[in-house]
Amino acid sequence: MSVESPLTTDEMQEVLSDSLLNDTHVDETSTDEIQTGRSGRKAIAHPVPSRLRDRFPNGMNWTNFTWMLVMHSGAVAALWHFSWTGLAICAVLHFVTACLGVTLGYHRLLTHGSFKVPKPVEYFFSVCGMLSAEGSPIFWVATHRKHHVLSDLPGDPHSPNEGFWWSHILWFKPRVLKSEEEALFARWAPDLWKDPWHRVFDRIFPVFTILLGIGLFVAGEAIKPGFGWSLALWGVCMRAVLCYHSTWFVNSATHIWGYRNYETTDRSRNLWWVALASYGEGWHNNHHAHQRLARHGHRWWEIDVTWMVIRTLQILGIATNVQDRIPEQTK
Repeated sequence: MSVESPLTTDEMQEVLSDSLLNDTHVDETSTDEIQTGRSGRKAIAHPVPSRLRDRFPNGMNWTNFTWMLVMHSGAVAALWHFSWTGLAICAVLHFVTACLGVTLGYHRLLTHGSFKVPKPVEYFFSVCGMLSAEGSPIFWVATHRKHHVLSDLPGDPHSPNEGFWWSHILWFKPRVLKSEEEALFARWAPDLWKDPWHRVFDRIFPVFTILLGIGLFVAGEAIKPGFGWSLALWGVCMRAVLCYHSTWFVNSATHIWGYRNYETTDRSRNLWWVALASYGEGWHNNHHAHQRLARHGHRWWEIDVTWMVIRTLQILGIATNVQDRIPEQTK
């Protein structure tokens, strides 16, 4: 991966605009085409995946591998430590981390600027996102913006053109050099990279999940010896695994199966069961067609829970500048 130059202010506005993110082809090693407009590219009819070993130039990211192994093993172990309290904590924290944190905070607020909130509220949603253990806000935002500009083209971080399992889980397993990571952040998330709080979050984000697990375990043990395992395994491991796969299915399944309301230049689809699992993110073709919209469900049956939360924040006066104008042809 080459070192990429930072976005200028004007480029940043273009990266957040609907038309550019939807229609512009940007080469991995050049920023010129970001400024030149639309390319009229067509979806790849018969993609030829690169060799799997070629996607690991620096080897395996063993930290990510070990973390995912622990989380999935813990989710399986949670089945032997079931409690209704643990299940309830899992459900509540799933909403807090997957909806408020990832879909509302990381995605619609920080990545696309679909609405604005006061800075303390933004940082609250960022903390909710970090509790999902899907990476820091800067990492998540930079990766997702790059995905939109290079969607289903070479350089897309997680296109199923490279295979379903690559887009679903393998794409974050290669080891990335620190210099490459910082270049990614500076190029694709310069707004967050310049924010001192988000740079701190990038260094310490795993601590939030670890402290949550410790807190749940201690609270459970205070209630009854052995009960801490139920709360920790359901509140952290099972909940995190459910969050992971609901997010990953947006990367994989909604670029393979489903229907399309819009003719976009990538393979994005609307898939109802992914939308239900991810609080509305599964209406992915709608999102790729009009990426700044805070509302992803464009037809009456396309239920979007995250939009309902944003609309509530708007009514309360917390969310402003909400991008909510659905194109006329989809009403």
